[in-house]
Amino acid sequence: MIEGTNNSATEFSVENCGWYSEIEGDLNIGGVINNLKKRRDNVLKGGTNCIPLPFNRFRSEIPGIEQGQYIIFTAAQKVGKTSLASFICVFNVLDYAFENKDKCSVHIIYFSLEESKERVIERYMSYLLNKLDGIRISPTDLRSTSSDFPVSDEILELLESDKYQERLQFFEECVQFETEDTNPTGILRVCEAYAKKVGTYKSHKIESKGNSFKEVEVFDSYVQNDPNHYKIVLIDHVSLVDREQGFRTKDAVDKLSEYFVKYLRNRYNFTCVAIQQQASESEGLEAIKQKKMLPAAATLADSKYTARDGNLVLGLFDPSKFGLNQWLGYKINDVDGSGLKTYGRFMYVIANRDGEMGGICPLFFDGATCTFEELPRPDDISAISQYYSKAQSLKSYRQQQKSNSLSKFILALFKKHK
Repeated sequence: MIEGTNNSATEFSVENCGWYSEIEGDLNIGGVINNLKKRRDNVLKGGTNCIPLPFNRFRSEIPGIEQGQYIIFTAAQKVGKTSLASFICVFNVLDYAFENKDKCSVHIIYFSLEESKERVIERYMSYLLNKLDGIRISPTDLRSTSSDFPVSDEILELLESDKYQERLQFFEECVQFETEDTNPTGILRVCEAYAKKVGTYKSHKIESKGNSFKEVEVFDSYVQNDPNHYKIVLIDHVSLVDREQGFRTKDAVDKLSEYFVKYLRNRYNFTCVAIQQQASESEGLEAIKQKKMLPAAATLADSKYTARDGNLVLGLFDPSKFGLNQWLGYKINDVDGSGLKTYGRFMYVIANRDGEMGGICPLFFDGATCTFEELPRPDDISAISQYYSKAQSLKSYRQQQKSNSLSKFILALFKKHK
């Protein structure tokens, strides 16, 4: 028997396992029922079986992020799929774990293949400034990219304050960035090492069926030490994973998806999150003519097999990208000048292994702060009008900055010559 753990070994049984882990080749029906009872008792006692989704109405369709899930976020280019995945599966998860340390803990293994670790942290800082103090400043302006708009001393002091440092340190403790082992086997190796660090892994050896007379290792069981610990692996994005020898991009994406399902989700109870682009033809003139602009499983870039493997496929759509004036009853660019403009997004449930497909969540997206808000219903005129006004005011964000900058300059000039 082979075991791997960083704590005292825990003998495998359904009784000491917070989630049901099927032993390969042995379907334990009684164990499944027993686990359902445990999960029911857990919520009745005030515990949680998922990290709640940050959209109140939409929770009736998708309650939250569960352990042992494989979630795919997809959209056309520059629509906000990375921001949506970050908001739901990183920022929201960290918020909940930080504010509910008695209910769960979290560890996120982030393979940031499209942007640097620094860019991700800057985006989180912009998010925090908006969440905690209602300050709207983009990562670009946090970096003082424009000499006309250097970041203020007040904002830098806020980020260094205890209130922010507590959350930023929590981020640092919970998020593990990986940039080296980025082919499918390397990703599996990194995640498997962490799983064995926080749980007990058991296997045994048997003789191979071939003529080599070699012993091969056969998996028996894996039990996590803390059943309320969420292990999340996020890949941004799957088409950028390194190819193994002899692989095409499609082969690498397919192999990654296979590892997600067979090992990380089913064996180690990881929540696997993949960001995958839509194929470029979904944005072409022909797609617009045929009104096939919505993200779909059939138009996933490089491999469509990921949708077959995933528990949940979520697509993000931006109507303004296609010059639409209205969408599903919402004003986008109405003739009167009002509407959601470039801030309107619609999240579609493309596939759902454990529930209904076709659900739609209308969202207000502020890219400067990586924030998504669930929109009120389009017939709630009073409530939705506030978002139309908000879209208009955000449009003048830079103008407001210029005005503030000019006011400060005039004030400084006045003081100098007073």
